Amino acid sequence: MKEISLRIPTSDGAMPVFAAMPQDVALAPGVLIYMDVFGPREELDDIARRFASAGYLAVVPQLFHRLGSPVFAPANRQDQAMDPAAARANQATSMQMSAADTAALIRFAGDGGFGVATGLWGAIGYCMGGRHAIAAATANPRHVRAALSVHGGRLVDPSDTSPHHMIHRSTVPLHYFVAKDDPTCPDEHQVVLEQLAARSGDRVTVERLDAHHGWTFPERWCYDKAASERVWEKALAMFRSALWTTHRPRLR
Repeated sequence: MKEISLRIPTSDGAMPVFAAMPQDVALAPGVLIYMDVFGPREELDDIARRFASAGYLAVVPQLFHRLGSPVFAPANRQDQAMDPAAARANQATSMQMSAADTAALIRFAGDGGFGVATGLWGAIGYCMGGRHAIAAATANPRHVRAALSVHGGRLVDPSDTSPHHMIHRSTVPLHYFVAKDDPTCPDEHQVVLEQLAARSGDRVTVERLDAHHGWTFPERWCYDKAASERVWEKALAMFRSALWTTHRPRLR
């Protein structure tokens, strides 16, 4: 496996990214991994490494690069309050910003910036990254061919720009994993997502898991191995269907 950390050009300055990829592969499908509110760190890099082990070019962009690329300490107790600066960074980072970052990243990859050619991508996002993953697929459907939101937060609000409106605008498969216990996506929001998904045929699906918000990360109090492995299983199945049928890896 090969790993690199670099900064790629965007319309709003350089964006740090971490990338992991199979060794000695010239062509592979890509996975965009959208961070949670705490920012890029080893936990997310490990997810990228796992995707790379499955044959993907996996990239973790720093979505807070406009704010100086801060990283915040994850909460490790159920009663621990979020750092107010993390909440402000979340609020300041719009889906339009991340969609522009995604387009810049795709261009960079297309120009050979990672040393591995790729044209098709899947997207997966955690917590705040859930809505950014869906936005990536909605704004860039020619390149981002499937997306998953994992215990995504702030997916439904009363505004005309609420993330849930992307369900009917998107043209690629979307899957929402929601937690039984999640104050950032309460039951009434989950019902909205389910109702919209039902109108999309089988293109959009919502899956409720008996877990707490943030179940993905092994070092957290809320980690749930069964839920985490279910996400992995679904992500691989979606990406295999959307990416590998037309995008076979090629050895150097």
